[in-house]
Amino acid sequence: MNRLNFFCLLALCMCFAREPPKPPLIVDIPNQGMIMGKEISMIRTQRIMAYLAIPYAEPPLEYLRFSPPQYDPPPSWKGIRNATEFAPSCLQGTEEFSEQDKPFLSLITDGPFEDDEDCLYINVFVPYGGYGPSEGFATMVWFHPGNFTTGNPAIWNPYTLVYRQRVIVVTFAYRLNVMGFFTTNDGEAPGNYGLMDQQAALVWVKNNIKLFGGDPNNICAMGYGSGAVSIGLHMVNRNSQNLFSKAIIMSGNFLHSSAVKQPHDDTGLLKEFVSNFGCNPKPTSDLIRCLRRVRPRDLITLSSHIDWKPIVDSRVNNNTPFLSDTPKALFERGDYFKVPILTGYTDMEEVLSIDGLDVPDEAISEEFISNAIEEIIKREYQINSNNSDLCSYNDDLITDSVLFFYRPTIPVSDPNEARKVVADFSTDKNFGSSTFLHASFISKDETTYMYRFDTKPSTVGVTSKIPEWISVPHLFDLIYVWGIPYWAPLPDQEWDSRDKKTSDIIMSFWATFAKSTNPTDNSIYPIRWDPFTKQNPLLLIIDRNFSMSDATTFNYKSLEFWNDYFPKVAGTAGQCCNTTDLASSLRGVANRAFLIYLYFLCILFSFFLR
Repeated sequence: MNRLNFFCLLALCMCFAREPPKPPLIVDIPNQGMIMGKEISMIRTQRIMAYLAIPYAEPPLEYLRFSPPQYDPPPSWKGIRNATEFAPSCLQGTEEFSEQDKPFLSLITDGPFEDDEDCLYINVFVPYGGYGPSEGFATMVWFHPGNFTTGNPAIWNPYTLVYRQRVIVVTFAYRLNVMGFFTTNDGEAPGNYGLMDQQAALVWVKNNIKLFGGDPNNICAMGYGSGAVSIGLHMVNRNSQNLFSKAIIMSGNFLHSSAVKQPHDDTGLLKEFVSNFGCNPKPTSDLIRCLRRVRPRDLITLSSHIDWKPIVDSRVNNNTPFLSDTPKALFERGDYFKVPILTGYTDMEEVLSIDGLDVPDEAISEEFISNAIEEIIKREYQINSNNSDLCSYNDDLITDSVLFFYRPTIPVSDPNEARKVVADFSTDKNFGSSTFLHASFISKDETTYMYRFDTKPSTVGVTSKIPEWISVPHLFDLIYVWGIPYWAPLPDQEWDSRDKKTSDIIMSFWATFAKSTNPTDNSIYPIRWDPFTKQNPLLLIIDRNFSMSDATTFNYKSLEFWNDYFPKVAGTAGQCCNTTDLASSLRGVANRAFLIYLYFLCILFSFFLR
């Protein structure tokens, strides 16, 4: 080869080897202003772009506290805004972190982080280079978990998901606890501001994602825990329709009876606020003006005992309510936004929070399963053993039906097997049944994929944080969804290669669903994932084998029990009464008997008049 040919070949190779076009470092957002992002890389050639702390609504301060977010028009600024650092998370109490969440959170965060009442900001992470689809990249909008009381978008590092799967990932903060869900039980403060913040963030993504190379017609809402519950609630809110085109709903139980609250559930809190802050209780407009002057940290501290949840606000919202009825009632009526979903749960969701499972092995007797399940049922359904004979009989209908289904035919001698029975009962009741029911609703109209996550991490540094007998508790599947083995180093240990491979598969399936609705579309992995349908309600068992469910690997009967049979039993037993109510009921029976007696007298009287 002569020298001229050599240099021509070298130039040609350099042409093909040059870097992909660089995305814009500065983006001009209409009605807001220009922002400057930054590159994020693990090594020089593996980069993504990040645009952080973009305001999507006005800061909810002063007169905007306990009010819907103000986002039309959105906040604006002059010059170029530095979008290279995260904003603080929304206000929260560090003591509010759930004990069951701490083992997982310790993998991805070192502890306390900055929070502030001024927190309505959004973060956009974009693949580096211009080789996306002609219509734009698919966008995955993350609704973080935290039981509506905690959460920080900054702890979720989307680098691996964005770089490896070439999707845009959006994270954002929304108001939590008292700041996001307090209500005065009337139109002054109807509640659900956290959900309204989420809606405002979705509006911002829909309006602006094209500027970052995204497809505004291919937005996938992705949430976990309370974030997944939130997405379910957006499916029954008319103003959220068409803001996303598909949804990934992980470990969410929004069709469970405990997922939302009625407005008057926290009336005692109003009295506490009045007595502690010297506010006038009436009119409530005066109360709200007073509470808007209180230091926000004091509000959070005083209300930390409240179980904050979204509110069915149809009776207290003078304007359009966010939630007009319970989610289950709306889905049963078919009044919901129909989009394709990918949904599922872990096989031991609440195992780290169930009281009594951590007792020594020698303390687990033959009655352990019955006692543990009966205690949970009595607590959740407020069964009182001191009720009248009639009420006790009705209460027994509830506990006996559950124990009949879950009590092993042959006594369990292995303490861990006994613990697993209680864990299965809790998962079926609170997550499996709700997820299965949601899939059953959606699959009538849209493509639906369902899974159960059974893959326990192989990395010793991770499994050491949970007891050996536990497989996959709540949150631990997110290790694979977020590619954590690639970005969260462990002390003195490497991540097991099996965890990295599983993470590659899960990230591929989730991102491919966001792109094309079929998680295994053009997949390089030889795994079959059939859609969930009414005629064939299959789900993918995500263990080391990745196999579709059948009668040997999945207990369909347990979900049928909670969705179909148990509500009838609970409905019958729900007619139970205390002693006072019993007397009242007997008087009611007497009154009805007297009316029937009068009815027959009228018939006889009319007969004799003929």
